[in-house]
Amino acid sequence: MKYFLSLFILIIGLPSFSKTINGEIKKETRSDINRIYDLQNNTPIEGALIKVPSKQFTTQTESDGSFKLGTRIDAPTIMSVEKSGYKPFSLTLNSKYNNAPISVGIEKTTPNDIIVETDMIHLGDNSYSMNSAHASQFSISSTGAFYSKDFTLNNTKNIDNLLLVIGSIIGIDTIQSQHLGQSKVKTSYSSPPEIFCNGNKIAEIKINGDNQKINIPKGIINENGIVNITIKTGRNIFKTSNIDYDDIEFTNLLLEIK
Repeated sequence: MKYFLSLFILIIGLPSFSKTINGEIKKETRSDINRIYDLQNNTPIEGALIKVPSKQFTTQTESDGSFKLGTRIDAPTIMSVEKSGYKPFSLTLNSKYNNAPISVGIEKTTPNDIIVETDMIHLGDNSYSMNSAHASQFSISSTGAFYSKDFTLNNTKNIDNLLLVIGSIIGIDTIQSQHLGQSKVKTSYSSPPEIFCNGNKIAEIKINGDNQKINIPKGIINENGIVNITIKTGRNIFKTSNIDYDDIEFTNLLLEIK
């Protein structure tokens, strides 16, 4: 099941460490040309990879950091930016970007950052209503109802703050997304996608958006530093005879360790 996407997201954790975070695009500014630059020193970045997966569009920035968005944006659409040595970044474009240049500053990675995923991931059952707003913007087929990945942290005793950053996520069809005008289908809605770390539920994602940061409680990290991140998509809560999974897509998972 799938009915819409947006530029904002609300993340609510478990009661034991509940927190509300308003999604935002902090690094997006405007200029006279489409441009990717280093956020710290404002210098242009050459060779940054620009992708719009739903349009099958890919390009790279020139020596002055400029690029041409050679595709028309007619609905909220994810654009991602990748460059070696920098944190992956993505934002959800809409039709205003056909006439307004994009200028995005990206941050260098730190030795402690772990890039978990830069591919686009589609969860669900590939069954969603075409009445769902912008269902056509999905770029790939589903790989199943959940995503899971393991990795290892070093020097866990020196970790003060651990954040999971989700670059962009679309397709969430909760009642909250309906109330915000994201989902246009009124006959049903889904439970929110759930985020787990080492088997512990740490957040629910109730609406769509970019650059979302989820706090990972330090107490659930094992002494051996092994970490598992799992994302489970929601379900149609009105369906009783069989499971109807909500179709969602997300990209750019980053673990920030401070």
